[in-house]
Amino acid sequence: MHAAGDGWVLGVADVPAPQAPGAKVRTPARIEVLAGQAGQGGAPLQAVSAAQAAQQVADGALDAWVGEWSDASALPPGVHVARLAWSASPMAIMRTDTDIHAWSDLSGRTVCLSADGRVSGELSARFGAIEQIYASATDALLALRIGQCDAAVQDEDFMKQLLAFPEWRKFSAQLAPYRSQTLKRLMRDDLPAPLEAAIRQATAPERLRQLAHQQAGDIAFEVYLDQTVPDCH
Repeated sequence: MHAAGDGWVLGVADVPAPQAPGAKVRTPARIEVLAGQAGQGGAPLQAVSAAQAAQQVADGALDAWVGEWSDASALPPGVHVARLAWSASPMAIMRTDTDIHAWSDLSGRTVCLSADGRVSGELSARFGAIEQIYASATDALLALRIGQCDAAVQDEDFMKQLLAFPEWRKFSAQLAPYRSQTLKRLMRDDLPAPLEAAIRQATAPERLRQLAHQQAGDIAFEVYLDQTVPDCH
């Protein structure tokens, strides 16, 4: 347990490593990481797998956990699950002149993924795609723009925000998700009211929309900054 006033402790499946001094700024791909960083009063995020999440929430090691969680999993007493307004379903984007029109067309083709994305291993196993894993969503999307891969895949709700930017019109060919995935939030029933309200607010639909818009803008800018370097030569 943690002392009152420490903020709240959020579990996520994967916590980004701290940015190295002098490294390029890279915005995390996962919206739950951004929600935790923005809303939990400075308490550190905890890396906890989906398999361990419910028990750690029940035990009080976490106040809440957000990520991909199966409805088939059993919930311990005193923990409830809520579906969040975020589609983590895998969506692909490509150049508008692509000849890829179905997920099966990815067989033998290269797909840019970020290390903190959600589908590593799945596209090669399911469709025979050649996965290229990059350190961040920014690096994966930059690789798509400069022609190092045929498609990029990230959360559907992130991709939709990204494609709203004019500079992504040439990359607006898309494959709708082949499976549906909504983020879930696990929370204890006996949280103090102010703590519960803070967690609900940090993961509310309007807050996730704000974060997604900011996230897409930040990542689009990071890609732009890196792409202007090769364009100068």
